[in-house]
Order: sequence, then structure tokens, then C-alpha cells
Amino acid sequence: MTATTWISTLAIFALLTWSTFGRKAFNPIRLILPILVISYFGATYLKDIPSGGNNGWLLAASAAFGALIGALLLTMSHIEHDAKSRKTYVTNGIASVGVLSIMFILRIGLVQWVTSHGETAYRYSQLHHFDLYIIGPAFIFMAASMLIVRIVGLMVRVKRTRSEALSGWSA
Repeated sequence: MTATTWISTLAIFALLTWSTFGRKAFNPIRLILPILVISYFGATYLKDIPSGGNNGWLLAASAAFGALIGALLLTMSHIEHDAKSRKTYVTNGIASVGVLSIMFILRIGLVQWVTSHGETAYRYSQLHHFDLYIIGPAFIFMAASMLIVRIVGLMVRVKRTRSEALSGWSA
């Protein structure tokens, strides 16, 4: 892997970990920052997406896997509303970091394998009709769908938690 690939992979991992781990007040910055980062990397890696063969299926599978990871992260999130401060908090434990770590280890492992076993990887891609240059876009699709599922799910759960807290608080 190139230094740029390492830096971008570690930057996305660090940001996602920072934005999810621990007890954090729910605010727009926590939603917007990951979207901005994934948008930057999307603009970088999604310029020329190979479209022939099974590339579309691989992108769809990556997005589906990302959505599954997002749903899993969502189920690990605990949401509470503090009546005194009127803030809503989202708490994620070490299991969330574990899930993110597995996702990024898979990404790093795949890129390292392709880099180390170029000829075998090329033959495999030809046999299964996909382009090796799909790896970058596939990772972006996976990360983006994970973020979308998690962010939309958090917004729904936060709204529900606030509504329940306020209706119980004002009664």
C-alpha cells in the first residue's frame, strides 16, 4: 500500500472511532464531520469507477455490507436524554470500535494481499470479471452506506428518545 492509502485509511478509521466511541452529546457536528470526510475521499476515489463485468455487483455487495455494519453499530448505540441539561447523549462502547476495526482490517488485508500477490489477484479478477481498481470505490461505497444507515438510524432514535423524554417530563 502507498503512504497515501495508509494515511487515508487510518484517517477514516480515526475519525469514525473518535465520532462513535464513548458518551457524546448528539449534535450536528457529530453527523456532518464524518459525511465531510467520506465526501472528500469519495471525490478522490470515485472519479473513474470501472463499470464492466461484475464491478457493479461488487459495489452493490460492498454497499450492502456497509449497511449491515451500520445497522450493527446502530444496535450497539445507547441513547439517553438528560432532562436537566436537555441534551441527548449517544453512548458507544468498545464493541463498536471492535466492529470498525474488523472492517478496516479487512480493507487493509485485501489491499495488502493484492499488492503482495499482484499476479494471482489479477488472474482472480479476470476469472470473476471485475477490475482491481474497484477496491477503492468499493471501500467508499461500504463506508458511505455504513454512515448513512448509522446516521439516519441515530436521528430516528434520538428523535424518538427526545419525544419520549419530553412527553414524560411535561406530564
